Amino acid sequence: MLLSSSRKRAAAWLVVLGLCVASPGCGDPLREDAVRRLGGELPGIPPGPLHRAGQPCLVCHDGSTSTPFSVAGTIHLRIDGAQPAASALVHLADGLGNTYRVATNCAGNFFVRPGDYEPAWPLWVRVEHEGWTQVMESPVNADGSCAACHVPTPGPGSAGPIYMIPFEGEPVKTDCP
Repeated sequence: MLLSSSRKRAAAWLVVLGLCVASPGCGDPLREDAVRRLGGELPGIPPGPLHRAGQPCLVCHDGSTSTPFSVAGTIHLRIDGAQPAASALVHLADGLGNTYRVATNCAGNFFVRPGDYEPAWPLWVRVEHEGWTQVMESPVNADGSCAACHVPTPGPGSAGPIYMIPFEGEPVKTDCP
């Protein structure tokens, strides 16, 4: 049976689409570029709850290939961003008044899975750690990745890393890798 040229083109596209569905290389090019720009894992820190501290978590944890998060970030102890704030409490309150509280791990990372809390934007954030409290003065309006805005270097578009104590000091010993 001979196929017309339009049917051949349609059959070829179906093959290409089938390959894209089966291949990780045919996804969202913007997302793939954002993941590539994150770079590789740090030596000695395997993928998991302690990895990529200070990076925008939802770039990967959007549910397409990794465990989805609705909100995630890293809290630092001091303004220089070099020390994690382990066991900080992150208080979230959304536009409907729903609240959620989560603690940071030894890397300063915290994450919330959609089944546990899905905020109705906007979201207000308050962090407590060892008697210190930081309240975010403006609401989060759409991106649950704290590091989407809180980049390492402060500037016109970012307040810099999220930190608890506004001065540098002696590093606190931690057992976290």
